[in-house]
Amino acid sequence: MADPTRGRQGFLGRLAQLPHERVVAKVVRNLGFVFNTRKGVGSVVPTFGLGDYLDYNKHPNTQRAVETLRVELLDAVRRYEPRIEDPAVRLLGGYHHDMVRFEIMGRVDGKHCVLAVDIDSTTQKVEVRVANGGPR
Repeated sequence: MADPTRGRQGFLGRLAQLPHERVVAKVVRNLGFVFNTRKGVGSVVPTFGLGDYLDYNKHPNTQRAVETLRVELLDAVRRYEPRIEDPAVRLLGGYHHDMVRFEIMGRVDGKHCVLAVDIDSTTQKVEVRVANGGPR
């Protein structure tokens, strides 16, 4: 049975007569909210968001913290963004003096999709965007 809410625009979007938003844009926005929420701080659900990688007692070196963050990103995608099928997350590396970039790959609406996730290691602000011109 088809999902009755699939393809529907939210009430405010209909009210404002905004153009229909693509699924990938919705996924990017949702992951931005999830990744910018800190566990135990921004939600009544204590496991919602990121934050395990910040535990310096468990991860005394950067390499372990980055791997923990990669696993956290993957877990958050699997839990809170079911529109991404078969997700995978990989570290692309650092750039500038305070940025780390990850890549999320999967299928959205049956099409290959790659998202870039940039994390500022100073502020922990996360930016999610479609990578390389969008879904393939």
